[in-house]
Amino acid sequence: MSAGGPVKDDGAAAEAVARSMAYRFLSRAFLPAQGDPDRLTRGDEEALRVLRSVASGSGGASETVEAVARLLDAEAGSSLHEEYYRTFGHQISKDCPLYETQYGAGHVFQQAQQLADIAGFYRAFGLEVADGAGERVDHISLELEFMHVLTYREAYARLHHGAGRVAQLREAQQAFLRDHLSRWVPVLARLVRRRTDGLYRHLADLAAAWVAADAAALGLPATEEVDYRPDLSPDPAGSLPSCGMDPDAAPTRS
Repeated sequence: MSAGGPVKDDGAAAEAVARSMAYRFLSRAFLPAQGDPDRLTRGDEEALRVLRSVASGSGGASETVEAVARLLDAEAGSSLHEEYYRTFGHQISKDCPLYETQYGAGHVFQQAQQLADIAGFYRAFGLEVADGAGERVDHISLELEFMHVLTYREAYARLHHGAGRVAQLREAQQAFLRDHLSRWVPVLARLVRRRTDGLYRHLADLAAAWVAADAAALGLPATEEVDYRPDLSPDPAGSLPSCGMDPDAAPTRS
């Protein structure tokens, strides 16, 4: 097979689709709760199956998946709404922020550089945050959605494009996990544990376990985690032009 020919690896394509489902589920999980708990489970039973299969080798992670599934079945929309804002706040929480640049970047200019780096990853694949999304590029939901897009495109590339395109997408996944998600999501999970024993504690633990497992599957060594230092400026994007994923370029949120 030539380097430019289609890879046509159905098994690897199916695996990439499964990973994409898991990332989409986790991305939705950290959107502000709006009284609709079914938004997490609607059409995502397969995502939970994927997460269960990854967690099967770890007793703690397996228990976390089952706790998430159980609580999603039991939670009412109003209680989800209350827990979300009690845990993460109505603005940027100092206790467990959902924004990467609140972690480890002590100066507003360093935070601005990190925001630009994240936005650069998105733009490299023709993506930008949709107008009206109301979130910065470093929100955990958007970073997880970016991985959802990359893994979905990998699945398509394995069936329709050349090995070079697959390699490009895999390298981007490795880089984004290494430079971003792997460094701060485990810290977020630890902070959330201090705030709640409910659904969002288990979702944060699940996100940390999934990110670690996916990074290992991509051959990445353990990443040094950031130190959490509450920053002096709660909104480093305030002095930046907004980076606002386009619905025509990326999956829209439901």
